[in-house]
Amino acid sequence: MKKLTPVSHLLAHGQGMLQRLREGSAEADRTLAALRRHLPPELSEQVWGATARTGTLTVLVRSSAWGTRLRYQAPRFKDALAAELGIAIDRVIVKVRSDRA
Repeated sequence: MKKLTPVSHLLAHGQGMLQRLREGSAEADRTLAALRRHLPPELSEQVWGATARTGTLTVLVRSSAWGTRLRYQAPRFKDALAAELGIAIDRVIVKVRSDRA
């Protein structure tokens, strides 16, 4: 009988798709941390996800009210965030997701 491989081992050392998922997750964490540094504290607490792909920054916020505030802040942080991440950000998309599930 073949020995089973723990999921934690696959996630930590897996290749192919698992490696791409791990790298994508690390990049999303890096993007979120950088974004939070460029936002006022009360707004950064309401942002719980951020990804940057092909010139688009997508940000997940807890409510539409916070999403509106983030949209107004976008011109103030967009260029500095792009410089910090070393990418181009041409547009910012804000999505309301009240729950992380």
